[in-house]
Amino acid sequence: MQFGFAGSPTFAAEILQCILEAGRIPELVITQAAKPTGRGQKLRHTPVYSLAQREGIPITSPSSLEEYANRITDIELLVVAAYGQILSRTVLELPKYGCVNVHASLLPRWRGASPIEHAILYGDEFSGISIMHIEPKLDAGPIYLQRRLQLNGSETSSSLSKNLSQLGGHALLEVLNKFLEGNIPKPIPQTTSGVTYAPRLTTADARLIWGDTATANERRVRAFVGRNSAFTTRGDLRLRIREATVQRGDFVPGRLYRTAKTLVIGCQRDGLALQTVQLNRGKGTPLSVPAALNGFGRFFEDGIQFD
Repeated sequence: MQFGFAGSPTFAAEILQCILEAGRIPELVITQAAKPTGRGQKLRHTPVYSLAQREGIPITSPSSLEEYANRITDIELLVVAAYGQILSRTVLELPKYGCVNVHASLLPRWRGASPIEHAILYGDEFSGISIMHIEPKLDAGPIYLQRRLQLNGSETSSSLSKNLSQLGGHALLEVLNKFLEGNIPKPIPQTTSGVTYAPRLTTADARLIWGDTATANERRVRAFVGRNSAFTTRGDLRLRIREATVQRGDFVPGRLYRTAKTLVIGCQRDGLALQTVQLNRGKGTPLSVPAALNGFGRFFEDGIQFD
């Protein structure tokens, strides 16, 4: 059976690497087009593109899959992992056995674009992987296989993505092997209860809310690791917070509490103790709190108020 793989970011590349190591080589890899990045706006290929190129696998980056329909008809099964585009009904019906998706949640919880971040934001006890048959309704297709992962409350979006990609690669391999060996599996419909959605996150979602609890803000910090980082502002100062912990106690929301080596910002309940920060000053590099106080102490006067 000929199968293709559609994916783009590191999460998808690690899944592709897993099936390649097991000797399952797709006939074709589909990924998003290279995008200009950095100050020089140099074109950068996706991690999936780079991996497929190293392995000598044919690659395409169409602006839409409908444009590439003639090649997809040669594929009997299309495996999708964080490809970056919603597949139309036309595309879903092209492969003989349809399209299989690796989704980073225990469906029907966290359907949508950012399940990893939402699992952290909401303090979920478990996350996991769902291998599902794709249908036109968003992440509502029947499930071939699920694998559960217990969370300990210290995960960041980066670390959880890494763990789920490894789990997802092995789960996909189980399902893919059945297809390739002619033992076509039958997926089980999702339950209609417990459906939640994880919409795409924006920069505004990364703003820390001092009227929330310190626990909620600490989760925001961890959820945005690997993205642009959670942040707060004071005038034209933007302070990104890359690591923080909860400091128990009574504090005024948004007020900065400074000692010789520590910084705590008050929340509606408890305080957020900063550990690693990044200012839009100087070189803008991440700094430990002692280093930030040493180099930029004038921006951290005790008692100042953050927005």
